[in-house]
Amino acid sequence: MKSWNVKNFTKFSLSALLLGLIMVMGCAEEDILETDPILVPYFEMFAEEAALRGIEVDYVAANIEGLMQEIAQPNVLGQCFRNEEKPRKVVIDIDYWNNSSEFDKQFLIFHELGHCFLDRSHDDRVDPATSQCASIMHSTPQACSFNLTENNREAYLDELFGQ
Repeated sequence: MKSWNVKNFTKFSLSALLLGLIMVMGCAEEDILETDPILVPYFEMFAEEAALRGIEVDYVAANIEGLMQEIAQPNVLGQCFRNEEKPRKVVIDIDYWNNSSEFDKQFLIFHELGHCFLDRSHDDRVDPATSQCASIMHSTPQACSFNLTENNREAYLDELFGQ
């Protein structure tokens, strides 16, 4: 029978540690997608509008979730965080959301999902016919004049999904 010396104990300990790490890493849970219930109807609206234009939206396959939280940066109403290994996150400032009109909420969700789902970047073009923003994907209110309304909603969504 072998006696346990420091060398044997060290080999055994390192082997056990390595095996434990392999088991933990192999059994790690996948990220669970969570979208705040307040945002779900707006995520569904985005998917419905996309479907009308021939685009299938699958948030699970795209690994996208939506969260409400306080955004400390001034003048930042929403953000899209992209990470290939973790879920993409649409984060909406809760204070802005609670004080927004229905069209402002739609604009913000469609803009952020434009980044997170459609991989769109900002677009500050101005429509010469209207002198308004040509895209819902404009970067700031100072970039161009923008106001989502019942009258222009369809055209803005056609542009958003048409890229």
